[in-house]
Amino acid sequence: MTGIINLKDIEYLDKINKKLVFDNEQSSLTLLSFKCGVERSLHCDEKDEVAQILEGVADVTVGDKIYRLKAGEMIVMPAKTLHGLKAIEDTKMLLLRPKHTHK
Repeated sequence: MTGIINLKDIEYLDKINKKLVFDNEQSSLTLLSFKCGVERSLHCDEKDEVAQILEGVADVTVGDKIYRLKAGEMIVMPAKTLHGLKAIEDTKMLLLRPKHTHK
C-alpha cells in the first residue's frame, strides 16, 4: 500500500467500526471508531498490542488498572494481560498488533 492515508476517515457506528490500514505476515495496523459508551470487552492476547487515541477520550483497562487516554496518547497492552476499552467520548484509535491468534 502506498500513498497518503487519512487516519480519521472512519465513521461512527452503533458498534465498533474497524478499518484495516496495513496488514502483512508480521503485523497489522487497524483504525477503529467507538461511539460514546461503546465498549470492547476485556480479553487477552498472546502478544503485546499498542493503542493510540487519535480523537476523543477512552478508558482503557489493562490488568487491574484503568487509564483515561485522550487524543495524542498511546498505551502498550502487554501480552497475556486482560485489557479492554470504553469510549467516554466518540473515539478514533489506531491498533498495532503483531500477527497472532486473537482470543
